Amino acid sequence: MDITKFEKFSQQCSEYLPKEIEKILNDAKDEKTCAIGFITTDDFYGFYLAWDYSKDIYEFFEWKNGLSPAFLYQPLVDIVESCNEIDFCRPSEEKWDFGQTLLSVLDKNIKEIPDELFHKYNFKREDILFFASMSDGDYMDEMLSISEVMFNTSK
Repeated sequence: MDITKFEKFSQQCSEYLPKEIEKILNDAKDEKTCAIGFITTDDFYGFYLAWDYSKDIYEFFEWKNGLSPAFLYQPLVDIVESCNEIDFCRPSEEKWDFGQTLLSVLDKNIKEIPDELFHKYNFKREDILFFASMSDGDYMDEMLSISEVMFNTSK
């Protein structure tokens, strides 16, 4: 998948993601760990952020904490709607390629969050477990397992 299609989405993430993560870290400041998930629909129509104070990401659908920032929704919807060659309602090589490219864009932006932001709330970066998944759908497990490793490795 052509990563340049994700340029606007990546720019929005670069600008606004640290502020959203800061809101979550502020909420979690008295905790020892926190898991933060980027949750999308089965057709990639935007993300919402969910978080919990455990690292049990396989139960993310039961978490009570969430944010729905606009920068994680409309720019991604615009990309999906411009990809006429992909049927986002069915599993396919093209749809999975889209998903993997999207994960790489999120990975880049997560790793660009300054370490100082984590330290401000008495966390080290490794105290926070980032991941992405679908709320349900074709690639729920694949996204979760791949992103868990991808997002949480050293820069």
